[in-house]
Amino acid sequence: MVMLEALNALYGDCLILRYDHEGQERRWLIDGGPRAETVGGKMLAVWKDVLLCRLEEIQKVQPFVFELGMVSHIDDDHINGLMALTSDLLAVAPPARVVKFNKFWFNSFDDLVGPTPASLTAMRNDAAIQLGADTVGRVPSVKLAGDGAAVAQSVPQGNKLAANLRKLSLAGNPPFNDVISVQKNQPAQTVAGASITIVGPLQKRLEKLRDKWKKALQQQTTPAKTAALQELFSTRLDSSVPNLSSIVMLVEVAGRSLLLTGDARGDDIVKAWKELGLPDAKRKIDLLKMPHHGSKVNSPKSFIEFFPATHYVFSADGHYDNPDPPLLEGLVSVHGNRKIVLHFTNADINWSKPYVLKKGGVKVKSLAEMLPALKAAYPGPWSENIRPSGKLSLEITL
Repeated sequence: MVMLEALNALYGDCLILRYDHEGQERRWLIDGGPRAETVGGKMLAVWKDVLLCRLEEIQKVQPFVFELGMVSHIDDDHINGLMALTSDLLAVAPPARVVKFNKFWFNSFDDLVGPTPASLTAMRNDAAIQLGADTVGRVPSVKLAGDGAAVAQSVPQGNKLAANLRKLSLAGNPPFNDVISVQKNQPAQTVAGASITIVGPLQKRLEKLRDKWKKALQQQTTPAKTAALQELFSTRLDSSVPNLSSIVMLVEVAGRSLLLTGDARGDDIVKAWKELGLPDAKRKIDLLKMPHHGSKVNSPKSFIEFFPATHYVFSADGHYDNPDPPLLEGLVSVHGNRKIVLHFTNADINWSKPYVLKKGGVKVKSLAEMLPALKAAYPGPWSENIRPSGKLSLEITL
């Protein structure tokens, strides 16, 4: 049995991988969803109200053991839940901890940007204040706007998670013992019977990010520094540090394959695949977790064509118009003539603007309207699967 559970993580990601190995069910936890949000008039915290409740459904006896825990990158909608969970674990003695990780992988912001020259340390500390790290009420000298400010808030969350992992003796990304990134001739890693090939982030991409970070700190004027930092954390064309540094894994277990992408850019994943010289046969995967909640920016046609999958998973609830309607139509236009399944963690998805299908010209405003319109425009054996109302997760058995 191999199953991926995509939990109701609102507009974020929270995934449980379950499979059998040596007579036992093994579990991994990838990402933990965003901060608490008001849903239906009630506050919902993904890690506490969804993840832990789902674990209690699966297993009555504590602790819940994960062979691997991982945060793909430092965006709030991926990291917040696991930051909170690890803080809760530290608040109690080990025998009372409800969750146990045998191994944990996470690239913190400090790991990603690398050591800062002594001459830039003061400027780096100043930048850290405006990125949300200040806890004593100092006034930031640099302020980001819009999406840049929102994304940058995840930097101190990453620092907190990294500190928690050190206290839990889970730091260091073993057996990599370094930043997890694409490395030529790097052997596949094995975790409890599953083979893992790292397909992101690209080492060259990280080097560019480090160079941009140092140059941003070197700016002499506040407007120049603000502009440089804004660009580093902007989601325009998805050039933000967090998303471009997403850990991407090809997981092969029990004859099945899954490509777990975080918020990476599809063109980066294709480039990494080619750099690694991975065989074409492996591109036909069983399950593809769509990058960045189905953002069209992250899944260009070249990426969609490169990885023919059987199951496509969208973890989204309509925030930021994800999943993007053009991506849904593009995916069905390319692969809808095969027996594929599009999986959605939420049914109630509405878009800020109506979308007109390129084929058929039907105008749609929601996922509920779009799916039948796609069926009419692109008839074929493809189908959809939506998390049932009242269920904590969408279960996909491979």
